[in-house]
Amino acid sequence: MMAEIVGLFNKPINVRVVTGCVLSLALVATPAVVARAEYKPPEDQKTPDKETRTNSGTTRGCDGGDIPLTVLASQNYVGRTTSTHPTFAWFVPDSKSLELKFTIYSRGSDGNFTEVHSMSLQSSPGIMTLSPFPEGEPGLLVGKDYVWQVVILCDPSAPSSALVDRAQIEVVEMPPDLQDKLDNAVDSAEKADLYAEAGFWYNALDEALKLAEESKLGVVASALLEDLAKWEKPKPSQELTEEERESIEKRMGYLIEIANVAR
Repeated sequence: MMAEIVGLFNKPINVRVVTGCVLSLALVATPAVVARAEYKPPEDQKTPDKETRTNSGTTRGCDGGDIPLTVLASQNYVGRTTSTHPTFAWFVPDSKSLELKFTIYSRGSDGNFTEVHSMSLQSSPGIMTLSPFPEGEPGLLVGKDYVWQVVILCDPSAPSSALVDRAQIEVVEMPPDLQDKLDNAVDSAEKADLYAEAGFWYNALDEALKLAEESKLGVVASALLEDLAKWEKPKPSQELTEEERESIEKRMGYLIEIANVAR
């Protein structure tokens, strides 16, 4: 089945619906643990496709709040995971529950984006997390990267008012030396540290959020988000327009704000 989606990357693209399933919202509440998980992206990090960047700050929350809908991942490079069943997280600025759509796309050899997973749910304020692929069922493929997107419909009758944010994710093999360290880790805080130091953003954030209260970041994830904000700063050699640089700088500020308000 083919469907034309307008506005996904600010232009029409053809999307082929491949599969869909009932997904579960994973909000884990456990006591916060004090730790410092310092995140540093890998030196060979990929630059994301220009089409996947959103213009952060052009649209705030549906209620007009100070912080926009924000996915908790880099938009200046492609974040990595070793999991074919990763957890995704984002910040919802609005206090009221609204219709939300979560979608994962893969890019084909022809340059078109293929929808590989999608679900609708209701938003909740603060930090939302989602593990869209149940264990035991097929997930993402190692060696591929994907675009994941969150859309909140402020007014279903006015699609142009929707809040949109997205990022890219790359699935890679687990390094054997890292696996050995993880096997000896005693808790999620230590695992978050190990993943963060190895440059696996999505794994590190997943472990950190296991230590947080529902809809919160907790101490470890807040520290990670502050690290992410620091590494979002564009390099002078990057070919970016002035508008793109300003958008990234705004996003850096929002990530720090979220780290503080959602702690």
